[in-house]
Amino acid sequence: MSAQPAAAPAEGGDEDAAKKKKKKMMIIIIAAVVLLGGGGGGAFFMMKKKKPKKPPVEVAEEEPVEEPVKKGPPAFTIMDPFVVNISDGEEKRYLQIGITYQVVDAKASDNMKAYIPILRSRILLILASKDVKALSTVNGKQALMDELLDMARDTVQYKGKDRGIVDVHFSSFVIQ
Repeated sequence: MSAQPAAAPAEGGDEDAAKKKKKKMMIIIIAAVVLLGGGGGGAFFMMKKKKPKKPPVEVAEEEPVEEPVKKGPPAFTIMDPFVVNISDGEEKRYLQIGITYQVVDAKASDNMKAYIPILRSRILLILASKDVKALSTVNGKQALMDELLDMARDTVQYKGKDRGIVDVHFSSFVIQ
């Protein structure tokens, strides 16, 4: 047997194998980048907090209302004292009461003074409709205050929250 020389490897074969190896590596790298990017993007969207949607803001058709700016001490409109007949069963009794309205500022107080004749008339009607039993309790007095406050806000024409009237106070309250 004679020895035959081994065939030399073809130079083109090594290059093809190297190209195939590089191509596989590139595919693996691209696939890894796509997977990591997709995973990162998915994690970002999952961890991102969803902000609640705000309802659409309704546009008011009325004129914008000027809110009075509270500066300095409170302002008051002091009413002259009232003396009214009230009922106590068959017996007639008298209620003497001093009423003071707290307003947002001096401008609101000046405006309210223009309505004093109307306010006095309506206050007299409200007071005359009460009886001693209702006005003898704290709850009855508070209900009267609420009624007087609502009446004044309905009567006075003034721009602003609650027509510029903050509260009502009694400066005197005597039942005889």
